[in-house]
Amino acid sequence: MPKKQTIPNRDFIRVGTSKIHGHGVFAKRKIPKGTRIVEYCGDRILKDNLLSDFENGLTSLRYVLSLTDDIAIDGERNGNDARFINHCCQPNCEVYIFDDIPYIYAMEEIPRWKEITFDYKLQSISSKKLTKKEKMKLYPCNCGAKKCRGTLIVQ
Repeated sequence: MPKKQTIPNRDFIRVGTSKIHGHGVFAKRKIPKGTRIVEYCGDRILKDNLLSDFENGLTSLRYVLSLTDDIAIDGERNGNDARFINHCCQPNCEVYIFDDIPYIYAMEEIPRWKEITFDYKLQSISSKKLTKKEKMKLYPCNCGAKKCRGTLIVQ
């Protein structure tokens, strides 16, 4: 599936070391509320193929963004800096999808050097209902937000 990139780099962001996790994305200058910051780029992969791609060493599954019920974008393959945006339970950005293209938008004014975050809203892939303790152990959250739910999983 071909990679789509429709907007040029608007030079709002830089990648740096994050207190949340590993690398993070930071505002190079003040970003006004409502601003489209960056497109989330990468190869479009059928979700049914993700597990076999992982088993065959084609992806680590770290930078996968769900696009539709059947398709995901793997930012590890032909992705851009957007793949380093960390999760936060009280994010300053959110993902909007237009014409099957995901963009990161500022939900509030973001000051220069602040880390850019969005809520991953992960769903458990297990058919078994996980307890909150299991979710926190399997998918811990390190965002440090006042209202951190302790896990990347929403439900």
